[in-house]
Amino acid sequence: MKFFDLHCDTIQKIVEEDQDFTASGELHVNLPGIISSNTIAQVFACFILEANHPDNVFQACNTYIDAIETLTITHKDRFVPTTSSRHLVKAVESKGKTAAIIAIEGAIPLKGKPEMLEHFYNRGVRLLTIAWDDNEFCGTVFGNKGGLTKPGEELIRYCNELGVIVDVSHASDKAFYDIASMTKIPFMASHSNARQVCPNDRNLTDDMIHMIADRGGIIGLTYGSGFISPDYYKYEKVNRDKIIKGLKDRTITFQDARKISHKALSGLPDAPLSKLIEHIKHILNVGGEDCLGLGSDFDGVDSLPQNISGVQSLPVLVQEMQKQRISSRIIDKICYENAYRYFQDILK
Repeated sequence: MKFFDLHCDTIQKIVEEDQDFTASGELHVNLPGIISSNTIAQVFACFILEANHPDNVFQACNTYIDAIETLTITHKDRFVPTTSSRHLVKAVESKGKTAAIIAIEGAIPLKGKPEMLEHFYNRGVRLLTIAWDDNEFCGTVFGNKGGLTKPGEELIRYCNELGVIVDVSHASDKAFYDIASMTKIPFMASHSNARQVCPNDRNLTDDMIHMIADRGGIIGLTYGSGFISPDYYKYEKVNRDKIIKGLKDRTITFQDARKISHKALSGLPDAPLSKLIEHIKHILNVGGEDCLGLGSDFDGVDSLPQNISGVQSLPVLVQEMQKQRISSRIIDKICYENAYRYFQDILK
């Protein structure tokens, strides 16, 4: 089996916590796991939280991109830096290679100026999660729940012009529809599940699933327990809202937030893997078999479903899909074919 993952936060842990990518250790995504799971493509997200880098978000994002470049150079026998369809095909069709795609999660490194996207495009960025929290471009689930601003509309047009994929994960419901109404390129939700199965407001409604599928976009199934299990989400939400407020007020750091969250939720059981399969079946039923891929959010969540500890565990997910009578053809589509086709079509 092959795997194509649409979102991980691993580079943040490598930069901010000096984690070792070559060891299995603390990282969900690491070199041994990439190799053992046969991951053919990995999107590395540069998630820059302003509270951690006040007045320095632009340089912080460049530092993350530097780290991704260093990763691909250091492990050039494994990684193929991927900015085009040609690069992607080369990686996927070469045995033992992994396409490394750079994303930005949250547009704050642009400092409110859509034209600054060109700098990051020239540095290899091909995917933009428009917002994590409210910024000059877009309202979010975690924020005021507003839509696109005028600069946000300009940014979407600029993404289309350059060929940067627009990602609606974390955007508010209103912003989702604003983006859908104006983007000319099929868009994605890189790490979001089905709201009908788990009422997390970061998950997608059935209408959103329909719209992404109808427009030729893709949805990345995400593995955080709070996106999977309604019971887990109920407890997570109380803690999440306090943490988000603390991050906005700059009374806690992102590292503090992780510790607080881990302590508050450590007694809860991880989501059952069978519940993740419910999300798969629901999205397939609503959006069809061509719209679903994998968007792990590895290294961005504390709690993963039972029996999943990182990228090396992806064959366990396949086994569970088989157990739940999902056909081999559809499993192949979910694990890599849909994402591969989508990026081939979109990347210039």
